[in-house]
Amino acid sequence: MEAYNTSKYPVFEADQVLSQKDLNMLVSHLEEQDRIARKNLSGIGIVCGLELAFPTLDSVTVSCGTAVTSLGFQINWKEVVLTHYQDYELSEQFLQPDYTREPYLEAIFKYVPQYQSIKKCYELLPTSSIVVGKKPIPTNFFDDKLIVLLLETSLIDQKNCVTTNCDDKGKRMEFNIRPLAVSLSALTQSFFREFPLPQVYNTLTFPRYNVPYKNLVTSAQVLDGFNKVLEPAFIKNLTDAIGVLYNNHKNSLPASLNVLNQSKTTVDKTLSTFKNSVSVQYVWDWIEDIVNAYNEIINFQKINPALCCIDESLFPFHVVLGGNAPEDLKYRTPFYATLNEKAKEGAKLKQLIQLFERLALIINSFTIDKAATIRITPSNYGKYSLSQKAIPYYYTSILEMNKKWNPALTEKGKNDTILSYHASLPNYTNKLEVQKPLLFDIEPYNFFRVEGHIGQNYKKALQELNLIRDSYNLPFKITALNAVDFINKNIDIMKFDGRWDDLETDYDLARKRVYNITEFVINWMDQRKNVLEQKNLMTKQNIANFKNILTQLKNLLTNDLKEFLPNYKAFYDIFKQLNLVFLFHRWCIQLFNPDLTSLAEDLIDRMDDINELFLDDPFTVIYEEANLRWQKLYKEMFFGTFIKKHPGLEHKAGVTKGGTFVVVYVDTTIFKAAAPPQKYLELLNAVTAYKDNITIDDKTKEEIIKSANLTDYRSQLPTKPSSGSLNKCQEETDNIKNDLLALAQYNMQGHYTAEMSGYLLENIKGILGFDLGSLADKTPYQQMVIADFFLPYTCCSVGNTIEIKIETPVPLSISLNPLKFCNDDKNQYEIKITGKTSGTFTGTAKDALVKSGDKFFLNPSHISVRQPKFYTLQYEVDGEMSNMLEFEIKTPIALGWLAARDATDVNKIIFSNPIGNDTHEYEFNFGDGSNVLVTKTSSITHVFPFSMNNKSFKVFIKQLGEVCINTQEITVNIVADFKSGDFNSNDFFTDK
Repeated sequence: MEAYNTSKYPVFEADQVLSQKDLNMLVSHLEEQDRIARKNLSGIGIVCGLELAFPTLDSVTVSCGTAVTSLGFQINWKEVVLTHYQDYELSEQFLQPDYTREPYLEAIFKYVPQYQSIKKCYELLPTSSIVVGKKPIPTNFFDDKLIVLLLETSLIDQKNCVTTNCDDKGKRMEFNIRPLAVSLSALTQSFFREFPLPQVYNTLTFPRYNVPYKNLVTSAQVLDGFNKVLEPAFIKNLTDAIGVLYNNHKNSLPASLNVLNQSKTTVDKTLSTFKNSVSVQYVWDWIEDIVNAYNEIINFQKINPALCCIDESLFPFHVVLGGNAPEDLKYRTPFYATLNEKAKEGAKLKQLIQLFERLALIINSFTIDKAATIRITPSNYGKYSLSQKAIPYYYTSILEMNKKWNPALTEKGKNDTILSYHASLPNYTNKLEVQKPLLFDIEPYNFFRVEGHIGQNYKKALQELNLIRDSYNLPFKITALNAVDFINKNIDIMKFDGRWDDLETDYDLARKRVYNITEFVINWMDQRKNVLEQKNLMTKQNIANFKNILTQLKNLLTNDLKEFLPNYKAFYDIFKQLNLVFLFHRWCIQLFNPDLTSLAEDLIDRMDDINELFLDDPFTVIYEEANLRWQKLYKEMFFGTFIKKHPGLEHKAGVTKGGTFVVVYVDTTIFKAAAPPQKYLELLNAVTAYKDNITIDDKTKEEIIKSANLTDYRSQLPTKPSSGSLNKCQEETDNIKNDLLALAQYNMQGHYTAEMSGYLLENIKGILGFDLGSLADKTPYQQMVIADFFLPYTCCSVGNTIEIKIETPVPLSISLNPLKFCNDDKNQYEIKITGKTSGTFTGTAKDALVKSGDKFFLNPSHISVRQPKFYTLQYEVDGEMSNMLEFEIKTPIALGWLAARDATDVNKIIFSNPIGNDTHEYEFNFGDGSNVLVTKTSSITHVFPFSMNNKSFKVFIKQLGEVCINTQEITVNIVADFKSGDFNSNDFFTDK
């Protein structure tokens, strides 16, 4: 672009004689200033309109519009329907103007020669045109043609001067806008420039969890629900879209982002590592991040071409409107903005590059921290872009991610305000409102990310979550649900800590009555022990035994009903045996004292006082009433029941404001009846032994036991029927069930959508389903949090008669450091146990454990863990399960470095790594006494000191940063005659 074509212009004075040169110079200067201002301050190309429409095959409509040529000429057009044409040849005044006497026109007409290639063309005409010989446009006329608006600029010599009149003497510049149709051929191809078309991308969509609806009951079903986005077809569609997006922008992107062209390899590797683990929900979240990052790129504001220094030869006298085929749009002249638009578009391009870099980081930096801390981070939910949300916890390279996460904030230097799980990392930010955002205003946010709890013991996780929520006064509710199948199984009430309201009062009254009666009987016997022994009614030893037993019995009646109920059955067994003891003694007194004295009668009355407690049996009444209530309410604790009653369950790794955060865990130990405390067993054994030692013959004892009515209360608890008949007809029952399902599916066809039919079938399955087998004790992830969901509303109203609470003692847990091992590692690593001991290990690595004293050690080289993959361990004590410990075993790999001799120096060897994008460091020991080299580069060169005494060197290569020692040895030999010309591949060899 030239700043000025005319470097001077005339300044007139009074009485000055003006020449044609003075006037032409002034006009040229002003005209040029107009063009320069137009093209350099606004832009060039089609500004607006000038759209083509083909209402019929034999006509074209050019809409009104404006364009500016690269020389700055303005083209204004009124909408016209063109129905005719004429053969047209560009005029010689345009193609070969004579401006010998007007040199200042050189700046314009020097660009004319390029129009020679379209000299012969077709001029399009409206129906109203008066051109003689115009012809109607035939069908298919526009095929293989482009429509051009040509600003035909001609220098015309008027030459009309006569002897007496020279008014018409001189030349004139004439401008005619001509709509032309030009054939697209080899001859004209060079004239038509191709411009990149704006790409149109389809937004990628992400599925909802458990839609269409299915009955999710077990942990396996819950975790399998996340596999929807891990299917090969979904991943291929996603990675293919990323590849297309990258290839369409790669000319503007750094070469380091070529990983996006083969993103499927990285994604597949990550999926193979984590998709079968308890962390699969984070894989779901990661895939959603990739989808959102992709969508944010394609929704990014279009980057329009912009120029500062304009090439005036681009389209000096024309603009191309296009043709009748979609592919002809690539020839349409775009608009190039000028002024400060180039700087704006440059800034936008920088942001676009950062979005691509963020996408690459997201794909490459996914990981799961097994020792994560539970944290809650404010974020956004809904129509917010990924840039406007908090950075999740499952990424490495956090400081680099922070710079790319929100390009707009990074450009302003405010990326240290981006919230993240990792905001407390050194050098992330020094702003307290970012490090501890829950201390500050949360109004700008509508969502809370909850992270770090997956894989943890659910009791510990719930304790921490409730503590965080309550400490920071956060507006959402937390509920915990068990993902196990409870059909035809009973939950042992002793596994829960409850409040029983009105039953507490009944229990207190019954307990005090037992206290009062037993205390009265103990005191009565104690005061009369000497007389009772003298009358041979009861020995002092028997009295002491009674006193001890009744005292211990009172102590079993705890102050709180919730502490008594779990041990009711053991208490009842003791109570029943004690009743028999009193009945046996009563029989003995009557047998050996036929003439009952008043003292003997009083003693019998005291024993009857105790027996009346058994007839009333208030504790059984209270226990069964609590159980009846519990049978109605405990099902609400299961995930399978919850999702049926509360529609709209979503997973987004957190919870909305005012919503319900649903923690899903696995605990099958609730179906196992825990053994009663030792003191119950000891007392029961003592009472039973005392009863059995009473000297009454067995037949009499049996008669007394049969005649005893231990309670007058009829149990209200339903008895589970025998499943023996079901076991015999299991196969036939399953066939009937399958037939009913098939019939229901057939009848619903044509009446319901596939999603509605699926929902109805799932409900039918739930009605027909029953469990014939026993509980699978090998359910994985015992007592661990496996997933989380949320409801956008507060559910599960409080205030029930029974309020379930989760105890918060120190949970049983195991830990191991490190969590990655090589299968040739002969060392042993201690499994640290917190909580109870004397338990057993389960999991895929249990056979690789070695016990020494009361400690357990992992042997990574054991044959049971030789296969490189993830292994699990879990510890169980008295029905309590620890966290699931997951660690990885790797195996040494052969390195693949290649060696080649330099073509110009036989002593120089070039070592190259054929693995692209390898980020490992490698240590080279060249074996020639030189320094050890540590490098990350994929190609290194070394000159060896070959001589007749040193004909070969062994090069040792070691890969750094891996748990396995991966090495390679390459032997480099001398060239026999030191001439590179006869060198061949046998001159050295590699041993990988």
